Amino acid sequence: MKAKYFGTAVLAAALALAGCGGKSEFTITGAFYDSLGNKVPLANPGLQLANGDDVISVPVGATDFSFPRTVEYGSNYNVVIKTQPQHMTCNPPSTAGTAGRMEAVTVALNCTQNRYSVVVSVKGLTGANLQLINGSTVLPVTVASPTASFDNIAVGDPYGVTIFNQPDGQTCTIANGAGIMGDAIRADALVTCTKNP
Repeated sequence: MKAKYFGTAVLAAALALAGCGGKSEFTITGAFYDSLGNKVPLANPGLQLANGDDVISVPVGATDFSFPRTVEYGSNYNVVIKTQPQHMTCNPPSTAGTAGRMEAVTVALNCTQNRYSVVVSVKGLTGANLQLINGSTVLPVTVASPTASFDNIAVGDPYGVTIFNQPDGQTCTIANGAGIMGDAIRADALVTCTKNP
């Protein structure tokens, strides 16, 4: 009841100001949230937000942000992501509305670390039962499908693909199986299999 009364009072005040020739001013604010709705700090630098030509840069560690220019009652706003933070993607890409329909203009952003795959090619495989492992993920590789893709590795995270199980009658070794995930798919890992003597 109190919240409803407060909202009604704000709207009434705005209408009164408009009737007297003045307009209420609204500050556009926002915050960062995780997938569970908890407020979290921005992890990486580079994020720029814009409302028209009003542009702000959000620093690392910030949980909240606000635009310096206010928006008049009844005016449209459209907050867009001008530049994504390094190694991350923030959503939604835009938030639009009309100032004054709510008691405040707020924007909720969810920013997550970009994720890519490590694709492993296998050469010389003739035997069955070859398995590769990265962390706790084990993938089988067959003669008919001599590749493996370890997906959803966050940028900046280490990975290390190794041989979990050697194929029947062969010994395989891996090159370029370990590293730190960058901003693109890694496809330089190569498993080479040779026949046992």
